[in-house]
Amino acid sequence: MFRTDKIRRSLVLLVALAALLAGCGETETQEVRREAPAVPVILGETQTRRVELTLEQVGTLEASQDVTLRAESEGRVTAISFQEGRAVERGALLVQLDSERIEAAILSLRARLTELEARLDNQLRTLERNRPLLERNLISRLQFDNLETEIAETRAQIEGVQANLAQERIRLAETRIRAPFAGVVGARTLAVGDYLRIGDPVVSLVDLDPLEISFQVPEALKPKLSLDQGVSLRVAAYPQQVFQGTISFIAPRVNITTRTFQVKAQIANAERLLSPGMFARVEVITDVFEQALTVPWESVIRTEDDTYVYTVEENLARRVPVRLGRITGEWAQVLEGDLAPGAPVILEGKFAARDGQRVAPRNAPPRP
Repeated sequence: MFRTDKIRRSLVLLVALAALLAGCGETETQEVRREAPAVPVILGETQTRRVELTLEQVGTLEASQDVTLRAESEGRVTAISFQEGRAVERGALLVQLDSERIEAAILSLRARLTELEARLDNQLRTLERNRPLLERNLISRLQFDNLETEIAETRAQIEGVQANLAQERIRLAETRIRAPFAGVVGARTLAVGDYLRIGDPVVSLVDLDPLEISFQVPEALKPKLSLDQGVSLRVAAYPQQVFQGTISFIAPRVNITTRTFQVKAQIANAERLLSPGMFARVEVITDVFEQALTVPWESVIRTEDDTYVYTVEENLARRVPVRLGRITGEWAQVLEGDLAPGAPVILEGKFAARDGQRVAPRNAPPRP
């Protein structure tokens, strides 16, 4: 028992001695750093600024309306009223097919309709003249019923002619191929005299304003998006120009394989610089920090295990771990870190500095 207590006291003394030596070593190390020659460094400073977090995705521009018009009736092309690649208004006549026989049929049906309406008018007057005679038994009931039957037959004939006339008018309208919406017509592939059959292609029509782009968004950003939210877009053809648009569709379901959901945006294209099929990069602002703390990107040191900067207090370097948000070529947003606005941070000499080491700071020259 006495031997065991002695061993325990010896171990306690050894641990205390080791701690004392370690403390002395650390103090001596700090003293050595402070007494070592000061490391020359160039300083920048932390700043607050408005920081926008953006989602960047890619997609392909598409037309919101893009159709190939086709013939709805047979006939020979008698006129072409469009110029390929030009804009047309909704309802504009594009192609006219031969309609002489249809127009002749319409004239014939109109004449027949006029004849039947006159006959009906005469039959109705005759019926009304004979009604008093029937009441006085001056004509038989059979004769009166025959008059009503003739009137019914005439009315049926009028309805038949009216139906045929409506059908011929539809056929006449089908010989006039018009633009169903405002847009730009495609290449001309027809000539006057060509014979079209039902279903033959006539010309393509594309609505270029607005265009539409579809892209995928990670499910975690679902709360950050809303309809009519603004987006910006860039294409390789105009690298210095930013096009604006708004979100027009947010998919109600998330793809369980990719954990993303579909979003569509409409892009204004009044000048028609953009074309369907162009590859585009879309940016959507998901968060805004009005007074975000930032450090110069040159001051940041990143390793596999840590990210930190060196600040300077009383000409001593102090290592400050940080967690970064948005990063640009000039600055990085600090989400977590013991830094205040205007705090000095080491730009040049940061790799030579050590925590607690004396430094000889000078401010960075102003940027041009």
